[in-house]
Amino acid sequence: MAKRSSGLLIAVSVVILELIGGMQSYLNQLILPIMAQDLDAQSSYGVVLGVSTIASMAGLPIGAALMNRILLSRLLLSATALLVVGAVTSALAPHIVVYIMGAFIRGLAGSILAMTSIGAVALGLSGRARQLTLAFSSASWVISSVVGPTYAAWVTHLLSWRWAMILYLPLLILARIVVALNLKNHDTKNDAPLSLVVLFLIITGVGLTIIPAAGAFKIILLLLGLVILGRAAVLLMPEGTFIKRTPRRAALSGMFFLTGSYFVANELVSLTVHDIFHVGAESLGYILTGGGLAWAVLGVFCGAKPATTKRSYRIRSSIGMALLVTSSSVIVAWLVFQWGHWSPTVVFVILWSTAGVGMGLTYLDTMNIFFEDPAISDGITIEEMASSSVIVESLSSTMFIPLTTSIVAMAFNDNESTGRLAYEISWVIVVMLACVAVYYLKRAEPARS
Repeated sequence: MAKRSSGLLIAVSVVILELIGGMQSYLNQLILPIMAQDLDAQSSYGVVLGVSTIASMAGLPIGAALMNRILLSRLLLSATALLVVGAVTSALAPHIVVYIMGAFIRGLAGSILAMTSIGAVALGLSGRARQLTLAFSSASWVISSVVGPTYAAWVTHLLSWRWAMILYLPLLILARIVVALNLKNHDTKNDAPLSLVVLFLIITGVGLTIIPAAGAFKIILLLLGLVILGRAAVLLMPEGTFIKRTPRRAALSGMFFLTGSYFVANELVSLTVHDIFHVGAESLGYILTGGGLAWAVLGVFCGAKPATTKRSYRIRSSIGMALLVTSSSVIVAWLVFQWGHWSPTVVFVILWSTAGVGMGLTYLDTMNIFFEDPAISDGITIEEMASSSVIVESLSSTMFIPLTTSIVAMAFNDNESTGRLAYEISWVIVVMLACVAVYYLKRAEPARS
């Protein structure tokens, strides 16, 4: 009875933590342009996101190493305390440098916590309880897509972005304590998911991308960083991922560019409507809710009724990618031709919700292809595929988000009024990434086909 009660507490707490994690992602996205304007640091968009990305990637091997040396419950509480320190540091920041220090701490702690949360599910739950907990954790994003933007928008509007960063922390701390107190003490041996060579390439590539510069020198830095990160991507993915024509490699490659396109757009949408169209926190909340809820609802539907044939997968992914490409292309056209007589809030709610529907129709069915054994062996072990499925999204975000937000930041380098060209270029990159994803996903198919 005590074991069942302990498992229930862990399950409920893990779902709550996943809900809070979803809220945090919307919170960070919504407050970024508001915080940057408040601290006169809009030229530092790329630096803020780049430093957070470096910290998150560095936290993976650090977390794996610590899990080999420290009890999981103790590591869970220590990382939570570190996360709180980072959040408070950013919330009290009088200058962007202090905010970035807090962002680095939060990124490092969040990455370690992501690994320990997986460990908590593995050690504290088993069988059907584990499956249901993971299912409810995924479904909690439907709630996060509503609660997250609403919380961030209204707390920012009524109080400030600083309060929005810390008011939810007591619930986070409580949930972490419950998980830690109910975990069994097991020895865990975890290999680092990143080699030191690849980690060095990632840090170097992102570092070059976010160096504040202007003109031709900035372009050279961006291209050089992109090449180095591209090399890291090749090393991290299974051999031949981007060149061999096998269904699972095509799904991995397609997922790399799909998530790169969407998550770049996810950052750009709030920057664009705030900086170009001067909308406030309330409107940002509506826009982010629309996109997040659309993806979450379609994701639940596709999870309940997965595409099991080549035809059904192609129909869903083709429609999904068409919606993502179309919505991003319309944003480019709207910026270029300056169609200013429509309400930006209404337009972006519609366009971003459309992109969310597209992502919902494509993402989970593509993910399902990863873990199905193909009829003809493609030479990828289940361990390689499991590792790649975790890394692919983080890697694409690491590669493309600092790149595009650094381009946007160039509009503010000379303290001039915001120019649209930097935003237009960044949205064109979103469209190009989505088109590359289409190219690869046309070759992907469920194994049972």
